[in-house]
Amino acid sequence: MKKLVSAIALACACLVPTFTSTAVYAAEQAQYADIQDPRELFEKVTQSAFKRFKASWSEVKQNPELLKQIIREELLPYIDHEYAAFKVLGKYVRDVKADDRKAFVDAFSDYIVTIYAQLFTQYRETQDIIVQPTMAGEEDKIAVVRSKIVEPGRPDIDVTFKLIYRNNQWRAFDMEAEGISVLSTKRKEIGAAMPRMGITGIIKDLKDKAEQKLTFKSDSSDPQS
Repeated sequence: MKKLVSAIALACACLVPTFTSTAVYAAEQAQYADIQDPRELFEKVTQSAFKRFKASWSEVKQNPELLKQIIREELLPYIDHEYAAFKVLGKYVRDVKADDRKAFVDAFSDYIVTIYAQLFTQYRETQDIIVQPTMAGEEDKIAVVRSKIVEPGRPDIDVTFKLIYRNNQWRAFDMEAEGISVLSTKRKEIGAAMPRMGITGIIKDLKDKAEQKLTFKSDSSDPQS
């Protein structure tokens, strides 16, 4: 289980060493926004992210909550959280009122930030990511980018990202680690809870989870832990 947690966190990495460098990284983000090749975009973001995360690790260890702000600033721009939120709602998306849909998208966005921030606490400085070649045509609107989390002395972890081209930009909407889809898993959870909780209860639950404090988990090489 720890390998899965590490894979999700690391493959989504996009962190900065200090907040004083925000302007520098914002300029880099502007350059990334113009990249029309999904693999190139993903590779540049992740490689830059790993470098920055390693530099900021000691600061984050002192205050884990910094991860939420960092991920909101550096990762969220590359996630199509609106599209992902609608996919998670599934068949209920048309039944939900417009105001509730917006509230759900906002709550889901905050939820994603907290989930990835918590997963990031499993990071180890000896880990890295290798992005594999991607077969995406010029007319494709959906792209699958495969990568591997590598670490000396440990098995590679396969991680797959799904990106969609909307509004003249490639952004991620789902990720699979060891065959488990984050989007599909959450869609099943919400689909089962909707008849019992309703959209208002679902939104409240997402908000409550988004506000949870981050904690560091103990490292373990045991694949069963």
